Amino acid sequence: MRLKWKLTVASLKMFVRQREAIIWTVLLPIFMIVLFGLVDFGGIGKVNVGLVGGSNGIGQELADGLGEVRALELFHGSREQELELLLRGERDLVVFIPESSGEAGGVVGYVNDAAPEEAQLASVIVQSVLDRLVFEVREPGNRTMLTVNTVHGRAETYIDFLVPGVIAMSIMQMGIFGVAFSFVSLKKRGILRRLSATPIRPNDFVLGQILMRLVVVVVQISLLVAVGVLFLGVHFGGSLGDMFVLGVIGAVVFLAIGFAIAGVSKSEDQVAPLANVVAMPMILLCGVFFSRSGLPDVVHMLTGFLPLTYLADGMRAVAIEGATLTEVLPDLTGLLLWAIVAGAGAIRFFRWE
Repeated sequence: MRLKWKLTVASLKMFVRQREAIIWTVLLPIFMIVLFGLVDFGGIGKVNVGLVGGSNGIGQELADGLGEVRALELFHGSREQELELLLRGERDLVVFIPESSGEAGGVVGYVNDAAPEEAQLASVIVQSVLDRLVFEVREPGNRTMLTVNTVHGRAETYIDFLVPGVIAMSIMQMGIFGVAFSFVSLKKRGILRRLSATPIRPNDFVLGQILMRLVVVVVQISLLVAVGVLFLGVHFGGSLGDMFVLGVIGAVVFLAIGFAIAGVSKSEDQVAPLANVVAMPMILLCGVFFSRSGLPDVVHMLTGFLPLTYLADGMRAVAIEGATLTEVLPDLTGLLLWAIVAGAGAIRFFRWE
């Protein structure tokens, strides 16, 4: 263990002395978070409205009328589900529709006080649709009013969404690109082969490299979360320890993938396209910068099984929703299964020479 510890420290010193590694692993993710954080993606686009009840009568008429408004994105769900989404900032207005026009109380809406602009716009649109229904379908003198109640919740900003995704992406890049390029270079220069002639076993050297990168993952997460919270106003509601657990397991997955790529590649010219073929689709399709909800159904389903999706979704749930490891168990299980599969691939394909 003393030898392994010294090799880990030596590997960490080697890493710190590589300026390119510092830039790609630490500085680039910080730059991306600051860059995207300075751009205002929080302007009003489509307003998310949840509809509860009203399967017939005025409810069906109102749903049909709201469906014609392009500025609205409609969702149908249960009372508990829609109110929970409203509190989390994923709905701007939740409307409870009576099953018939004769029910007491009329149409009741709930808005989130953390998003007043979207809430006001949604309320005006719903009331205007109700007024149009009165004049077109019902008697003009019998106006149906929208009663609006305010709840105290939060508004999820783009930077809140972005930071966990960038953390997951930086972990993937360190694992795949860092391992693949460095170990191909070590093999090409014969360094790994020469280790067999020393008291140091190659396995100990590799373990030291892995432990060093796991230490870097913890530093990455701490630094990126600190930058987001202190300078960009990120709302961090979870446990940093849970983020560390997800990050370390995710790093193991991508380190194993990096070793597999390093085993298949014989030179730096081969490792670059292979690493990009594996990493780029995940960066673009796994919800790092934008939600996967806009993807076609088939693509959305397939990308849900990729390791970066499990890591980004799990970290986002912990950071934004304050979820515990038990609550992100599906993402955690997905990462563990990928760790087994990627580990088997690394053992199968990695070569010392």
